[in-house]
Amino acid sequence: MASEEIYLKFINQRVEKSSSGPSMLVTLFGDLVSQHGNWIWLGSLITGLKPFGYSERLIRTSVFRLVKNDWLITKKVGRRTYYALSETAKAHHDKAARRIYSSEPSSLADAWTVVVPIFVPDDVKETFKKQLHWLGFSPLTNGAYAHLEVDKQSLEDTLLELGLKDAVIVLSCKVDGSHSKNVFKRLVKEYWGLETLEASYKEFLDAYRPLIIKFNKGKMPSDETCFLLRILMIHEYRRILLKDKQLPEDMLPNGWVGFEAHELVGKLYAQLAQASVNYAVENLENAQGHLPYVSAKFWQRFLLNKLSVEP
Repeated sequence: MASEEIYLKFINQRVEKSSSGPSMLVTLFGDLVSQHGNWIWLGSLITGLKPFGYSERLIRTSVFRLVKNDWLITKKVGRRTYYALSETAKAHHDKAARRIYSSEPSSLADAWTVVVPIFVPDDVKETFKKQLHWLGFSPLTNGAYAHLEVDKQSLEDTLLELGLKDAVIVLSCKVDGSHSKNVFKRLVKEYWGLETLEASYKEFLDAYRPLIIKFNKGKMPSDETCFLLRILMIHEYRRILLKDKQLPEDMLPNGWVGFEAHELVGKLYAQLAQASVNYAVENLENAQGHLPYVSAKFWQRFLLNKLSVEP
């Protein structure tokens, strides 16, 4: 079987394990469209996602749902319809991007942020809990949520967005003493889904490691397939990473697979970057024509600009 066919078979198999059309669209907008001027024509969404097996009807339905849920905004120019991330979605993307595309895996610090909701209105509590969970917070005890102190800006943005700056107490602290650390580690293992997360990372590594071997042997796929592999990889990695609490190293099993997964994603992204960009600017469109070239910020992802990937 030719290399290109092997890659396409891999893509088809992985897409079957992936989630719905709306979720894949969110990945496409966050990973790619946001770096090419923010807007894209509906026809290009159909073109770009068709090889994943998504029908035109499914994509149209998914886009409609994302607009309805304030994830996308829309505009019409003549008979064509164009889409971009909403301000709400941009805020979510920026938070996720800080983790997904960082040059280093999760922080090894032992400083924790504890959030205690005090005056949160009843009609906002459920939304606030979901936002905290999305940021990586987990229940510490009744009425308190803990997360490593790695990204205060994301928490600040969430509190401002929900109007809760004066409704919660935010504490910065460290776990004191070996006994407390042991209790915390037990809490993490039993209630924070660490074993499930580890299994997800291992499955991801088993699937994507062979690509590095093939790429290193010079068996690079076409520009379109590089585009598909990049979107699919980030989609799968994003879904795992959002469940990762970014625990300090002493709370994790030895040789934590999450660190290896992050390194692998960075290497694959660097190898796929230029070809996938070429495909996007040559085949996908916005209201001005072909998508513009990527922004300078794109080459800061995984420190691509220091890996001599930027042209």
